[in-house]
Amino acid sequence: MLIALTVAFVLIIVLFLTLKRRTLKRSDLAKRWQNGFKDGWSFEQFMTDLFNNLGYRAVVTKGSHDFGVDIIVKNSKCTYVFQAKYYSNSISPKALEEALMAAALYGVDRIGIVTNAEIPQAVKDFAEQICKKTFVKKVLLIGRPEIERMLRGEKLI
Repeated sequence: MLIALTVAFVLIIVLFLTLKRRTLKRSDLAKRWQNGFKDGWSFEQFMTDLFNNLGYRAVVTKGSHDFGVDIIVKNSKCTYVFQAKYYSNSISPKALEEALMAAALYGVDRIGIVTNAEIPQAVKDFAEQICKKTFVKKVLLIGRPEIERMLRGEKLI
């Protein structure tokens, strides 16, 4: 009985510390988002931290010879490969082409684009075509509004 109470007490403390750390970290992430980023690499790091904060397992790839993948995100059911685009202008469908090629090389059927900018309709239309005509089951497009929802704790995967 005493052992069971001790284990329960330890689990409660661990859970409390984990939740507290996530809350603090999300506020730190929101500050980083508001301050902006010096380059694409710091944006990729930010997005990886945000995915991890939301409970996913995310890693930034090494940057070169990664076959077009910037971030790999896993949850309990699937793996996504993401192209990250930190631009002052909107992205082009080429970003999805790179992610599609990466999906084939990494052997996954889910791809995504994450950008600090808005996602144009041409990219959204191309994403639909990819799902209809290729092996890819899901394309996740994350732009500025979706990142802000994630910063509020919303899970998109």
